[in-house]
Amino acid sequence: MAVKVVTDSTADIPGELAQELGITVVPLSVIFGDCAYREGVDIDHDTFYRRLREGKELPTTSAPSVGDFLRAYEEVLRETDEVVSIHISSRLSATYNNACQAAAALQAKGARIEVVDSLNVSMGMGFIVLAAARAAQAGAGLEQVVTIARRCVERVRILVMLDTLEYLRRGGRIGRARALLGALLQVKPILSVRDGELHPEARVRTRAQALERMLQLILASPRIQEMGVGYSTEREEAEALLERMRAAVPHARTYLVRIGPVVGTHAGPGVIGVGCLEGEE
Repeated sequence: MAVKVVTDSTADIPGELAQELGITVVPLSVIFGDCAYREGVDIDHDTFYRRLREGKELPTTSAPSVGDFLRAYEEVLRETDEVVSIHISSRLSATYNNACQAAAALQAKGARIEVVDSLNVSMGMGFIVLAAARAAQAGAGLEQVVTIARRCVERVRILVMLDTLEYLRRGGRIGRARALLGALLQVKPILSVRDGELHPEARVRTRAQALERMLQLILASPRIQEMGVGYSTEREEAEALLERMRAAVPHARTYLVRIGPVVGTHAGPGVIGVGCLEGEE
């Protein structure tokens, strides 16, 4: 039987692409008050970002439980006996650890499930998941799919521009002083994802300068194989940026990615990200 790939909703993989490649997506949840909504199931992107902008209180987010993963794995194991499960960085969410616990419970019963920490999020994780799923669909075995996924982890580069630091501050992901400084200086921070965590990469004064700087940084990556632009609310801006990337690297496979509610809770409206998967040497 073919290897099946499982991931979580923070990979932001379009539904039609996940279906085409046979990827099972386990949703995280975003919580407004007493109501929890499964990402990609119970709330759509436009509704979420409207509520995020209009609401006085920031929503919270929740990882899938061990039980959620058990149910997802058991469903997949009806079709195969080998699963590769790839998830958001363990340094950003409890999702990976919960997946490991569920996998261990089923491994004790004979299932072959390997869980991979992507050390990334959104389209950064998406590059890894898609590479693994394509390999599985082409007939690669469990160990080979895992190896491909882990090699991709080392070759992903992601840069993100936040329109404001306020959502990171309110979500407890950044210190108050740094958020205040950014607001006072009207700085547009550019962050990178490295070793599973967010790191400051650059600070510029305007949004246009930030987009230009991100483009320069990402196109400086060697051997670009795949690349994409992720956005929360500014689709036209993202499309224009992606067209410039396509013109610069015409041979690369490209993606336009809508950033979902869970990542959007912490990144906020107006976020733009660029990323690439480098080819192996």
